[in-house]
Amino acid sequence: MDVSEISLKTTIFGSIYELPILIATSACHCLAHVDGEVATARAATETQCIFTYNSTFSNMPEEKVLQTLGPKFLHIYLTKPIEILEQIVPQADKKGYPAIFITCDQPHERIRDFVLPLFEEASKNIDPELMKNMSIPNLNIPGIIVKQHFGTGILSPIDAELAIKYGPNVIIVSNHGGRLIDTVPPAIQCLEDVVNAVDGRAEVFVDTGIRSGTDALKALALGARAVLIGRSILYGLACSGQDGVRRVLDILKHELVYDMACCGLTSIDKINKDILYKH
Repeated sequence: MDVSEISLKTTIFGSIYELPILIATSACHCLAHVDGEVATARAATETQCIFTYNSTFSNMPEEKVLQTLGPKFLHIYLTKPIEILEQIVPQADKKGYPAIFITCDQPHERIRDFVLPLFEEASKNIDPELMKNMSIPNLNIPGIIVKQHFGTGILSPIDAELAIKYGPNVIIVSNHGGRLIDTVPPAIQCLEDVVNAVDGRAEVFVDTGIRSGTDALKALALGARAVLIGRSILYGLACSGQDGVRRVLDILKHELVYDMACCGLTSIDKINKDILYKH
């Protein structure tokens, strides 16, 4: 097989993008680096990766992030008052967002009894200078609600069928970083069932647990159109700001290209389940 030229281009919502790897929405990037979401967005631009902007829990104001080039998706929570959402959603297209992601997998206030003591202990060692950059400008809106009360999440085919009734362009298979409920299955184990349930009526992405290009390849082989990266991006941001995020994305891209070559694949549309070992 001639694999001297490999393309990572893919189609998302009918538009062509340079690679099937997106930066997932996550909160408070200034906890990792002083440049916060701006650094992440700049690195996304350099690597031609889609950046997802968290409209609620970002440290950097939207106007600064939008000054960076490159494709961006907008993330919203349904916990905001309808009056606020009615302001945000119509403006999304005008601001250049081709898509809006909605969190829908946190139906109740989290039980934090075992988390809070650990967080409080770790907080003793946080650099005070870092905490000065921890403003969340998008919460400075009168009447905004920050408590999260959502419907059930998209890990099961039943929920996928329910979501399809509302006409989404994409369903994201995710267990919210594995931090909402103990013993929840990995998202990739649920991916194929959701893909089969959706049956082409929407695109399917997968989020949580993607740590390498090999992980991305397996997810694409199971039917995902794209994967979202969260923790790895924040690790790179913490290590070296914009350069660290770019390095993480470059590693993922190079691993994916290498693994595709080893499997005799020259383009994303040729990836299929035949490359997977079946137990």
